[in-house]
Amino acid sequence: MNKKTKALPERQSSSKDKKKTSRERIKEAYDDGKRQFQVQYIPPKDELILDEERPKLRVCAYCRVSTDEEAQQSSYELQVQHYTQYIQENPKWDFAGIYADEGISGTSVLHREHFKRMISDCRAGKIDLVITKSISRFARNVLDCLSYIRQLKQMNPPVGVLFETENLYTMDKNSEVIITVLSMVAQGESESKSTNIKWACKRRFQKGLPLCPTWALLGYDTDEYGDMVITENEAEVVRTIYQLYIEGSSSCLIAKILTEAGIPTARGNTKWWSGSVLCILKNERYCGDVLMQKTCTVDYLSHKVVRNDGREPQYFIRDHHPAIIQRKDWDLAQKLRSDLSHYKNRANRIKTRLTPIRYGHLKGFIPINPVWKDITIDELIRSSEQIVRNM
Repeated sequence: MNKKTKALPERQSSSKDKKKTSRERIKEAYDDGKRQFQVQYIPPKDELILDEERPKLRVCAYCRVSTDEEAQQSSYELQVQHYTQYIQENPKWDFAGIYADEGISGTSVLHREHFKRMISDCRAGKIDLVITKSISRFARNVLDCLSYIRQLKQMNPPVGVLFETENLYTMDKNSEVIITVLSMVAQGESESKSTNIKWACKRRFQKGLPLCPTWALLGYDTDEYGDMVITENEAEVVRTIYQLYIEGSSSCLIAKILTEAGIPTARGNTKWWSGSVLCILKNERYCGDVLMQKTCTVDYLSHKVVRNDGREPQYFIRDHHPAIIQRKDWDLAQKLRSDLSHYKNRANRIKTRLTPIRYGHLKGFIPINPVWKDITIDELIRSSEQIVRNM
């Protein structure tokens, strides 16, 4: 028993020593370089192509400026000119065109038509490389920036983007981390600008300095001092709309009358809609007042604008500019517009007298509601003769 007990530890120790010795022997063999493998290097296809046989890259440039101010227009033209010359002077590149969005924000691709067309051409295999000035020119939205970069890299063949200012190429393996950080910085700059602009607008409103663009406001224009002035021909159309509405015509009927008469809208369209008429009827600027911040932007990335239903403060100025509609008529129109029973029964109301239009594009016309049943031919003739005598 004693001999067997003593023999077992000796065999275990001997096996452990042999195993340890074997590992040490292998390690020593590798360390001494005694054990080597024959490794054959197989280069990628790209390395097998000689430079003189390599096809030229089809290269395009993407340019963008966010506003259409004069200084930005100069930058836009310089970008287009610079990249056209830059690509055409490289003997290894074929010029694939310039894609340029002018006056478009980079926080969203929604309205960047040239950008979307460039991506479409990349998918069609027309472009191998995109060059742009900086990450902020390509996109100010982190999600859009990384999403489109990855889409381009996954195409067959892959399309790279070269950011000139940052000296980054998206086909480099370590570039995405840097691009992510820099695109976050660009997005943060956009958010900061949006906040600053909102703050400046509110300060203006508090000081009684409203923003009153008149390009889409029928009846008004802006003089050289920035003040609102009445455009009489258009103002007469506005007065006619209020007159017809107060006398019983619906917004649909008024829109039909204006369309058939060929009267253009503020945007120059010849087709009027009920909503266009209602916008004029509820716009406080026609009685000389200004309500500021009627709408607000809920997301600076998507630029989604919604009606300000209390999310942001509003500012009101009474008698800010010359009125086209007398206040009593404007107040009456608002009362009628909010009176649902009046709206439902308006078609059944009877007009007690015919009133020819005396000024503007509708001069000589007599508004008539088709549901009126007590209008005679003699009344129409007398009304027409009255306006003809005064012409």
